[in-house]
Amino acid sequence: MNTIQYLGHSAFRIQLENMVCLTDPAVSDNILGGKRLQASALDPHSVKECDLIFLTHEQADHCEPDVVKEIAERTFATVIAPKPALAKIDISERFKVDVRVGDKFTIKGLDIEVVKAVYPQAAYPVGFMLRSPKYSIYHAGATYSFPDMNRLKVDVALLPIGGTYTMDPFAAANVCKEMRPKYAVPMQYNTTERIKQDVREFTDDLGQHTKAITLAPGQTAKLP
Repeated sequence: MNTIQYLGHSAFRIQLENMVCLTDPAVSDNILGGKRLQASALDPHSVKECDLIFLTHEQADHCEPDVVKEIAERTFATVIAPKPALAKIDISERFKVDVRVGDKFTIKGLDIEVVKAVYPQAAYPVGFMLRSPKYSIYHAGATYSFPDMNRLKVDVALLPIGGTYTMDPFAAANVCKEMRPKYAVPMQYNTTERIKQDVREFTDDLGQHTKAITLAPGQTAKLP
């Protein structure tokens, strides 16, 4: 089973074969200094299966320490994150992997590459490339576009489109035209008033090489 479930903002449940990953599990009703308009679809108390938790930076809308701790301690998941985010997570060090841009390693058969993110508001932001034998997925984290994004060749790109703090729909669509992923999934938009966007401004301008997958929080897409 290979699926991507959008949980809201920058959070996803990604299943590649038997490997279950969570990205940026944050559920607070207050986010980015405002009230959350779209409730998180993640219930930390109900997560019974998780192998890896990826945190793209240390700020609260991507890293909620209590949520990460609860899930990791129940499921024995490994938390993979840059040092400023890991420092906030109160779990055993043997379940932590400290990463920097450029790192490449394999855990439980999943190839992981840590890539650049441009987000001045965080101390050390990153994105992640996940590669299984069948699929490659890029989670951009919070980022503006940067010149060498086109080197990231993947099947699925999870890209922020909210603007203000990250790429807006036009910049993210231009990134897709250069990267040419098979599928693009917009994220980190419409969570608060400051990042409200019309998703069609992204999905209608991807070019001929990329198909959009638009998910509301809680919805799941099965990878073909």
